[in-house]
Order: sequence, then C-alpha cells, then structure tokens
Amino acid sequence: MTKIGFLLLSGGKSSRMGTPKALLEIDGKTLLESVAAAGEGFEERILSVNDPSIPTPDGFVRCMDVYPDCGPMAVIHAALTMTHCDALVTAPCDAPYYSKELAEYLLSQFEPGLDALVLMDETGRAQPLTGVYSKSCLPVLDEHLKTGRLKIMWMLEEMKLKKVMLPAHLNGQVFQNLNTPEDLKRFRGTD
Repeated sequence: MTKIGFLLLSGGKSSRMGTPKALLEIDGKTLLESVAAAGEGFEERILSVNDPSIPTPDGFVRCMDVYPDCGPMAVIHAALTMTHCDALVTAPCDAPYYSKELAEYLLSQFEPGLDALVLMDETGRAQPLTGVYSKSCLPVLDEHLKTGRLKIMWMLEEMKLKKVMLPAHLNGQVFQNLNTPEDLKRFRGTD
C-alpha cells in the first residue's frame, strides 16, 4: 500500500508581498494555519520553510532546502528526500481556498507507478504546486537541480505524469493565490 504524506510549501521569499505570506491573517487565522488544516489526517505532514520567524503548525515537521534558492523544485526535492512516505500531496501556503477536500481529491486520483499528478485549471493549464509527487521522481528532480533547469514544467515532461481537472463539486477558487498586497486587498474585498 502506498503511503502518502502532505507537504505545505512556505519557503518562498514573499518579495512581491513585502511580508511573509504565511503569516497573513484571513478570518482570524494565518494563511499557514488555514492551509495546514487541509493536511489533517495525513500520516506525515511536512512544512517547507526557510524563514525562522514562521512557526511550525502542530503535527508538522520542518524541512529546509538541500539546494538553496532554487524555488519550488528544491522544496519538493528536499521533502521527498526526508519523508518516510512514498509520495506527498503538495499545497502552496498562499492559496487561501486550498481545502481538505482538495487534498483528499488529489490523494484519490494518485495511482501507484506515477511519478507525479498535477491539477489543471479551467483553461487546461497545469498547476504544478497543487499535486502529488512520488519518491520515484527524485532522480529527475536531482538532475534538474544540479544543472540549473528549475522550471517544474520542464521536469514534468520527463515523468510519468497524470493531469486531472478540478471536479465540479470543488470550488474553482482553489487556484487563487495571494502574491501581492493588491491580491490581498481584492481577496478581502477592500479594493
């Protein structure tokens, strides 16, 4: 039986936001707390974070990049290297509508033998940080990181990949993320 854990990506520099996105408050909770709740029930939960000011949610272990300053690909690599699970469901911490239902849907769509699974938005564009990655993709990740080819989409082209569309019962807003102060204002309805 395949063991699958949960990876919360919070290692970005938040340079466009100007403050750590993980600590932004939405309805009395930080974005970090809100998205971390989607990982409830997973056997292993990992927080990828490089900023010591960001707290570790209950039940999570911290993970730091092996390849610093190499973006999300390095995050996935580091987490897959340290996990005891066979694969990890991934969740970006700046996605306020990421839910437990979405994590469970991704989990239900993953099949043994896949290297990765990614969610597609309504336009058919892959959203590679909302997916599932298997330990079997570590050699490809490692090669891309060593050679500086850091676009996740390039890496996915070399893997046994499954693409899934968001089912109708899940909110299409799951693709919304908060990158700038303007995004936050629009989200809060104060624009």
